[in-house]
Amino acid sequence: MNLSDLSKLILAVAIGLSCLGISIQVMRLLGALTDNIKDLRKTIKNLGILIEGFVEDQKLLTKGLKSLVEVTDKVKEMTFMISSKIIKPITVIAGFISSIAAFFEGLKSKYLKK
Repeated sequence: MNLSDLSKLILAVAIGLSCLGISIQVMRLLGALTDNIKDLRKTIKNLGILIEGFVEDQKLLTKGLKSLVEVTDKVKEMTFMISSKIIKPITVIAGFISSIAAFFEGLKSKYLKK
């Protein structure tokens, strides 16, 4: 073994160790990348759960608003019914009674002069 063979052997060992170091660093990088992807999957899963919750809340809010609209429509119908079936006949009767009272008041003033 001469000096050139020894330098070649040292060079081969150095290249082998550097390849080993590079492969270890690549494995660490791939491990960190895998951990980040796992975290990203958890985040996406949690985001999906959160969005599902928002959708459920929106459905409940929509149902509540529909119920509120139905209640206001029923109140509107009831006030219209009360107005048309109770208040208008009462005003007609009151107008009729006041016209009769005015008629009798006219008769009273005409025939019962003091």
